[in-house]
Amino acid sequence: MRRLIPTRIVLLALLIGACDPRPGREPRGEPLAAQGASTAAGCERDSVRPATSAPAEGLWAYRDPSTSHRVAAMVGPARTLAGAAQVIRRVETLESGPEADTIRHRSDTASVRLELLPPLARPAAVYAVGPLVLLASYEPCLPGLREPLIRYLRQDQHGHVATDVLLQRDAHP
Repeated sequence: MRRLIPTRIVLLALLIGACDPRPGREPRGEPLAAQGASTAAGCERDSVRPATSAPAEGLWAYRDPSTSHRVAAMVGPARTLAGAAQVIRRVETLESGPEADTIRHRSDTASVRLELLPPLARPAAVYAVGPLVLLASYEPCLPGLREPLIRYLRQDQHGHVATDVLLQRDAHP
């Protein structure tokens, strides 16, 4: 009668073999330094990448001077409710354009969560401001740019992306 090897033992053996530190053993794939330079940055296709830290407190804004399309978001201070283990924030958004009504969304109990957002389906820290609006945390990839960004993503009632812009921290108090 043949005896089956438990799956845990097989997985443990594979992990030990993959981490074998013996000299002379060639690593598979690119060296870690090369991998870090090419893929860890997450900026292969764009000048920004999603971040997993919560969108920062403050006033954030976007303005397209050619169309007068504006978006603003206010992320309030973090707070907790008595007896709850969840950190929440008040988050408000306002979107206006030259030919459309002003669109407002607000949540007094927004809490951060991780979501996979297109186009690269990488995790980003997100505040849901109602069922149609997300604020996601992003960071720049270009050298010299250090300020975080917030991605404002609004869907229409059919689930299609209606607005997708990057907000910058407003320098005015």
